[in-house]
Amino acid sequence: MGKEDVSAKKRRKINSSSNDTPKQVPVDVYKRVVEFEETEAQLRPAEKDAAFFKKICQDIRQLFAEIAELKAKDTNEAREKINAKRIEASLNLVALKKLNRLEKVRTRAGRDALHKEKQRVDSTHLLLQNLLYEADHLNKEVTKCLQFKSKDEEIELVAVEDFFKEAPAEISRPELTKNDEHQLQLARLEWELRQRRELSSACNELIASKERVAAAIAAARSRLDALLPHLRDVLKSTKPLQECLALRLDDKRDEARAASLLPSPLFLLFANASAYSDALGAKTVTVGISGDEDEARRLEQLNNVDSDLVVSNDSDSDPENNDDDQNEKKKRHHRNAKVSKEEKADAKKKEVLKKHPLSIQVSVKVPDGTALNLIFSYLLHLKIVVVKFTVSLPKPITGISAADVLNGHCILNELYPGDTGCDSPHPATTYLLNAAGITEDFQHFISELGKPYVWAQRMCGLDFMATVTEDQKFNKNIQLCPSLSVSTVENFILTLKKRLMSRVVLMKELQDLESGKILSVKGDSLSPVRLSGSLTQWQSVGWPEYSQSPSTAFLISEGVVNPNDMLYRAIITRQSAKLVALVALGSDYPKKAPMFSLTLHWNGTHHAGINDDIRDIERVINTDWASDDNKQYTLSVQITKLLTCLDILLETTGSSEFPPDKVMFCPVRGRNRVKPYKFLKQGSGLFVQY
Repeated sequence: MGKEDVSAKKRRKINSSSNDTPKQVPVDVYKRVVEFEETEAQLRPAEKDAAFFKKICQDIRQLFAEIAELKAKDTNEAREKINAKRIEASLNLVALKKLNRLEKVRTRAGRDALHKEKQRVDSTHLLLQNLLYEADHLNKEVTKCLQFKSKDEEIELVAVEDFFKEAPAEISRPELTKNDEHQLQLARLEWELRQRRELSSACNELIASKERVAAAIAAARSRLDALLPHLRDVLKSTKPLQECLALRLDDKRDEARAASLLPSPLFLLFANASAYSDALGAKTVTVGISGDEDEARRLEQLNNVDSDLVVSNDSDSDPENNDDDQNEKKKRHHRNAKVSKEEKADAKKKEVLKKHPLSIQVSVKVPDGTALNLIFSYLLHLKIVVVKFTVSLPKPITGISAADVLNGHCILNELYPGDTGCDSPHPATTYLLNAAGITEDFQHFISELGKPYVWAQRMCGLDFMATVTEDQKFNKNIQLCPSLSVSTVENFILTLKKRLMSRVVLMKELQDLESGKILSVKGDSLSPVRLSGSLTQWQSVGWPEYSQSPSTAFLISEGVVNPNDMLYRAIITRQSAKLVALVALGSDYPKKAPMFSLTLHWNGTHHAGINDDIRDIERVINTDWASDDNKQYTLSVQITKLLTCLDILLETTGSSEFPPDKVMFCPVRGRNRVKPYKFLKQGSGLFVQY
């Protein structure tokens, strides 16, 4: 300690005695090392350090492995090598620590640079927001200044040229107003005030004249009203004479009064259908008008008022009236604020799908008393005609499947090819529904409204293809075609009568088939043949059951049968054999013969897809139709032929269960062993191959 004090004093003396020697500043070694490593971290590439790091790690692993091997030897030489290896591994660990410090320095430097850049971006963004706010504020102030209007600017004044021509000199003062815009505006306002006062006085005179005319009209109306009871008494006294002469003047007068309230399409239908009814007689076709006449009259008055309001609104542009309209809209908005969105949507939907209060009833009868009653209604906003229908029967139908053929949907389905009434024929219907906020298709409302058949539109003179203009836009007012209505009404009634009569015959056939009877048709070539099989079941089936049968797959894939057809199942039995026939009758039966799909249950299950004999029977049944004389009994003829073919098939198998009962020239023929399904009237009858 003494030596250190002496040396310190000597240094102090030397420093105090020498003024020229600079004073040394103490140096922080740690700080210098840190600065050195930071500089080194910036200069050294990170990729090389990463490669160096991997190499050192590999060396350390290698050293640890070698040390482990040397420890296993446990010799003096091995211990010396272990010490050397430990020193080398320690040096590598020191290098790893340095690399770690360098990497941390780089990370910290990058983080600091990123933070500094973020601060600069935030400052710039804040400055941008301030500038945008100032610009928006200035734009609003400019807009307020531009939107400012004085009251005189809202007044429509006459043109300047007309003002100088029409205004007197004491108001126009051209020597002053032509050079001063302010004086010109004041002069024009004064001239406008004088003109309005003159018009107001003229309006008051016209109102007084109108009141005088209204009083005269009221007096004349009262005199006419006094005549009304006398006219009613006169008409009442003529009723006995009308009844004696069968004039029906009162009924025709009531119909004419109701017809005047019909919309144009229904009026055209009523006129043409009534004329056709008068020509054929009431026993075949009857036409009438049903509905609420008071509601129809009120609707017509509202339409007239709306048209008058449109005209007045087009001609009236006073600011005061516009202000009143705005106030009224505000009041109405407050009143309707409590109405829910669902109620508004329902009300809008009902308004779009609204029918006219009056409808046309057309009834078509056939000789046996069966009648189809059609109700034609007009949708006011969609501009189409929809049809509902009921069937009147002279006596109840016993069979279930027989009742289905006289259902209104079944009778009217595809009365004309492709016309199922399942969609609107008007191309604009979808756009009108979407404009009203209705997302459902028109098909969703058919059960409620009725079916929009194309023939119904044509009967009312509506031809929607003619509503498309050259620019492919829909006209607001659809033009009616009277000649189209005349031709369609006649053609429709004749077509419907034929369809209805054929359905009555089919209904009777189905009643017999349900009871197990097969109608014997006069002139049928197979009538003398004795049938061994019997029809044990006949019933209607649905499309799912029909389409799932393997025997119908080909007909469905070829589009021969569709869900709109009438589908039935017949079961024919003979001892242990059972034949299941799925029958499809088209809407235009008997123009198109029914299609049979057969499945035989005997010694397994057989259908046309896997058995040639069943395919041959189907070809005979489905292609060898009845003659034109027996066309309306095609179904009975086909079933009789099916029973015969089943007997031929079973009797030619050689089974003892089915002994031969029919005369066959050759039981089988050819490589396909075709059976003799063709009947020849030779002697008692002979069956040969086709």
